[in-house]
Amino acid sequence: MNTNSNTLQEKLALLKQSYRDQLPVKMVEINEAARPPASDSEADIRHYLETLEGLSHKLAGSGATFGFPDISVSARSLEHGCAEALNLQSSSARMVTAVTDPLIETLQKAIDDILADAGEQKKQLVDTGFEESIAENILLIISEDAREVTRLKGELENSGFVVRHASPGDDLKGIVNDLRPAAVVVEALPDGDENSGLSLIEKLRQEKVCDGPLIVMSDIGDIHVRLQAARVNAESFMVKPIVTSELLDVLDQHLSNEEGEEFRILIVDDDVSTAKYTEVILQGAGMVAEIVTNPMLLLEKLDEFSPELILMDLYMPQCSGQELAVVVRQQESYSTLPIVFLSGEIDLDKQLIAMRSGGDDFLTKPIRPKHLISSVRSRVKRFRLLRSRMVRDSMTGLLNHTTTHEFLENEVSRAQRNKTSLCVAALDIDHFKAVNDVHGHGVGDEVIKSLSRLLRQRLRSNDVIGRMGGEEFAAVLSEVSIEEAKQIFDGIRQAFSDIEHPSGDKKFSVTLSCGIAQYPNHQNPADLLEAADKALYKAKNSGRNRVIID
Repeated sequence: MNTNSNTLQEKLALLKQSYRDQLPVKMVEINEAARPPASDSEADIRHYLETLEGLSHKLAGSGATFGFPDISVSARSLEHGCAEALNLQSSSARMVTAVTDPLIETLQKAIDDILADAGEQKKQLVDTGFEESIAENILLIISEDAREVTRLKGELENSGFVVRHASPGDDLKGIVNDLRPAAVVVEALPDGDENSGLSLIEKLRQEKVCDGPLIVMSDIGDIHVRLQAARVNAESFMVKPIVTSELLDVLDQHLSNEEGEEFRILIVDDDVSTAKYTEVILQGAGMVAEIVTNPMLLLEKLDEFSPELILMDLYMPQCSGQELAVVVRQQESYSTLPIVFLSGEIDLDKQLIAMRSGGDDFLTKPIRPKHLISSVRSRVKRFRLLRSRMVRDSMTGLLNHTTTHEFLENEVSRAQRNKTSLCVAALDIDHFKAVNDVHGHGVGDEVIKSLSRLLRQRLRSNDVIGRMGGEEFAAVLSEVSIEEAKQIFDGIRQAFSDIEHPSGDKKFSVTLSCGIAQYPNHQNPADLLEAADKALYKAKNSGRNRVIID
């Protein structure tokens, strides 16, 4: 296991120790709440039971999360006892304490046993289920068709991938462990031989050795072969001969979800221990997670953090998660934001009621880290897909013209607040009309895609990259000087000119020109774009294939 995984386990072990140290305080709270009701009035008895039910509910959800299942079992029994007493038509203080006192004693014993265990005082590693990180840009192709692999290798490596070839008879487990490929392309055979590459990769996926996207290719595309791919949960199926640009589009789609912009998750939970546990798990999976322990501050945090998913507890002081979800949905800008409830509530009817208030999913505490990560990832990916159809260019996947302007305005505002620099680049493919005239619009589209792919590879995940129309692009780089920006785009310019684009039996290369302007030399978004465009025109008029700064 790698260093990052060890660090994560150490953090979780410290959280577990901290939770254990807080158990006496939590038990004091329950004993305080367990003082007999002041009278036999319905209001006093209800307050007594509801307070105990709420405290025991939190312990039931958090105990097993931190590796103390006996606490969860005892606390759940107390919670259920309180709920049943609340449903009684009439009751007295003596009746309800006769129900709750033995359950509180059982919970106290479970906590005393944990505190008495000296071994629990040592840090303990927590099974997170994380594997080693996957290497970037390595593509493993498993096939006996050496000619097809050689063709794909030459074309894919022009786009920044390192291609490795293996045959089904090779030691695939050892190869995958050594390479840690970002994705695997494997050939499926019509007969479904158990020794085929696809069957062997299926076993590796079951053993969690091969976690990256899986793309299945085959000479035929009938339902029998496609079912083989479906049964191993392959992300895509392609019929040979594979069109390289289509394979690149598939790789871009799947790898950008795993390696691209970090998922932004807002955790809303008044229980600091469990909120921190969830935060550490998600951060360990490469996500950006922040916590809100006071639900009344949620709207402020939404505007400040711009999350892609809210992970929300159901029972909190001042308002419930169900009520809070309704409030979030009242905001038009957050009407499609995924809301996932994470709660110890196991009553299915209550879960469904919560979902009707605007929740998208319901996860029950305790939850294994891998299950939590998988659920969060799938929801955020779906959210990004829906959002991308509204804000992204359909051909390249880059931001469209309108959205690029919106992001530029946000970045300029941030630079003004933080008193930092900002660079805007305008790019244009040289002699692009000639490309379309000579090679056809289909080839021209592939040239545009190749530049968009190169920009995504060379720029940071937080940089804004947009297609402004046709062969024109723009990029916004925060906290970068204009000299640094020039160096970056000179590298992109050179790399783009080195790409050989296929056109029938021949290949050709094209170049690009770029102009760069900087904030604070230009104070507003419109002036920045205009200055970058003027610098671009200078580059064009000076002979093209160059970067000019304003």
